[in-house]
Amino acid sequence: MNEENLTYNTPCSEEILRQINQYEFNRIWKKNLIKNNRNLLGGIVVLLLAIVFFISKDYGVAGLFAGFGITTCINYISYYSLYRKNKKQFQKRIEKEVFDFKTNSKDVIWEFTPNYFSFKNYKTEYKFIWQEITYCILDNQYLFIKASGITNFILDTANIDEINLNKTIHYLENKSKFKEV
Repeated sequence: MNEENLTYNTPCSEEILRQINQYEFNRIWKKNLIKNNRNLLGGIVVLLLAIVFFISKDYGVAGLFAGFGITTCINYISYYSLYRKNKKQFQKRIEKEVFDFKTNSKDVIWEFTPNYFSFKNYKTEYKFIWQEITYCILDNQYLFIKASGITNFILDTANIDEINLNKTIHYLENKSKFKEV
């Protein structure tokens, strides 16, 4: 059976660019922030235990628990400040990306062939053989394609018609590892 080449353009707009990047940022940080909040809760519980032991005049155990509790709270504050710093840097990068995009606005070109996957936008062009596509994730709104273990491509499924989306998924299922999240 001869596989067809699938090539299509998707529009690129400031709104889509911001939406996709914000979604990706939140997806990456969500688990970490939940874990950090749980650690803070644990630290508060340990501090309360330290207070109980201090009241009962068991100062050695109270000091031990207080040390763990304080360390946990300090780690929480450190991690939260790291998150806020990364969020600011992310916002700056998005603003630069939006400026570059407005200056060089072009549609994104996606190409799926039997031998390779290709992606081209206003600033870069990538071409990967199918063995380099490590996995694809179909979310309820986005199709994630990861290549060479480090390069991500995000396709907003609202930008393509149902037929091309099904063909794209078919290519990814047959040519790469596919994971649904």
